[in-house]
Amino acid sequence: MFWFPKPDFVDPSVQEFLKMERDYLVGEWDISKILITLLVPLSLFALAYAFWKKSWKYGALVINLIALLKIVWSIYFGMESGLSVIAPAVLGLLICNGIIGLCYYFLKNKKSP
Repeated sequence: MFWFPKPDFVDPSVQEFLKMERDYLVGEWDISKILITLLVPLSLFALAYAFWKKSWKYGALVINLIALLKIVWSIYFGMESGLSVIAPAVLGLLICNGIIGLCYYFLKNKKSP
């Protein structure tokens, strides 16, 4: 990410995974790769729609499914290097779920004027 400084040391499994992602994106595209890639905007649309409809439950469900599918995709295509995604994905998911839970709690318990 642009706001983090370049690390002094990068785990070799992370480097291997990033190379796999790069090769995946610049490699040959077929219908299955296009359909898998279409899940990204569709899932983001589903996420926006769930929160637009003020459905905290479905919004959290979509975020959890996105993270789970990213982990599955990473392990399937990255094999052993894909395991390097699990810890940051789970941490990010815990943070997202915590923020959603806090927002839900505070908005639900907000006093009406």
